[in-house]
Amino acid sequence: LMSMTAAMRAVRGSIATGSLLRSVSFAPFSTSVLKETKRIGLHNLMDNEGAKKRRKIKGRGPGSGRGKTAGRGHKGQKSRGSMGKPLFEGGQTPLHRKLPKKGFKRTNKLIYSPVNCKAIVERIHQGRIDPTKKITIKVLFDAGLANNIKDGIKLLAVGIEGLTTLDCPLNIEVSHASKEAKIAVEELGGSVSYRYFNKSALRAHIHPHKYHPALLPGPSIPPPRLADRYLPFMEKELLEYYPHLNPGEIEGAEEKVQEAEN
Repeated sequence: LMSMTAAMRAVRGSIATGSLLRSVSFAPFSTSVLKETKRIGLHNLMDNEGAKKRRKIKGRGPGSGRGKTAGRGHKGQKSRGSMGKPLFEGGQTPLHRKLPKKGFKRTNKLIYSPVNCKAIVERIHQGRIDPTKKITIKVLFDAGLANNIKDGIKLLAVGIEGLTTLDCPLNIEVSHASKEAKIAVEELGGSVSYRYFNKSALRAHIHPHKYHPALLPGPSIPPPRLADRYLPFMEKELLEYYPHLNPGEIEGAEEKVQEAEN
């Protein structure tokens, strides 16, 4: 406390004698510096240099430097209204036809969300999946194993050794499954069945609360290229729901069902 009092007395004495003021430099606040510094006001507000680019004025007289022909020159194809079709190279074989075709992108490819056996076993141990009931796509969705489902779920064989830790066999219904996963589940007494969903039926299956019970779509008829995979599991249900179809007419009957509904 005594030291602070002594310091304050020393500062007061230096101010009184003017020695402290003489030691402080006021050069940054000199009038010359203040004159060079621009004051900001409504009269000089503007964008930074280069922030705004002036548009090019063409065909509006020689003052802009691009009058008359607007920078296109005299005559010729390049001075006309357009430069021709895209990818047109004046009549010669264009580059996209010179190069050979390689590969293609399947427009009707089905995109399945992968789900591993290991993840299913973990959810069963956590109590989020009941192994005594059928494990459907909705059950897997509610358990957080698949979020953005596009065309269905495919069961994979990653972690199949964990199936032996379960007390009961599993009854799984998915869109597709690998050969190893299907064999592993069936060897332990379980079953793996396939079910086809189109876009609207899959949405109604995952989110049934968004539909009125009377407006839920019926079972989807698989296209002919997928009939061998799904019909062994869905033929009986399809014949019950669509009685106007014969057993031999199910394959490729999607158009007939749409006509009958309309």
